[in-house]
Amino acid sequence: MKSIERRNGYLYLEYAEPYTFENFITISKQVFETCKAEHYQKVLVNVSEMTGKVKALERFEIGVQGALIFRNKVKIAVLYRAEEIDWFAETVSVNRGLNARIFSEMEKAMEWLGVG
Repeated sequence: MKSIERRNGYLYLEYAEPYTFENFITISKQVFETCKAEHYQKVLVNVSEMTGKVKALERFEIGVQGALIFRNKVKIAVLYRAEEIDWFAETVSVNRGLNARIFSEMEKAMEWLGVG
């Protein structure tokens, strides 16, 4: 299941399908286009129910592509399973100028994003 919701001051993306790199990039581009068209500057991405594992090389590519797609125009909080977080994608994207953080708790993600 994939859903994009317009919430008070931010977009909320929930992705609970099997992980594929191609789907992840396609959805990221859709979210960016929505942000651009509707003037959203904050996004909360919930992939905590996404099945499958993201390989290290793909985490690197997600970080690179995220920075390219969102072009420093959007603040992004990612909610993911605690046992899967290694902050590699976050480090890669932040080093390329993306304003993004990964969290395992919804409350902390929303607080950092400045919504809720």
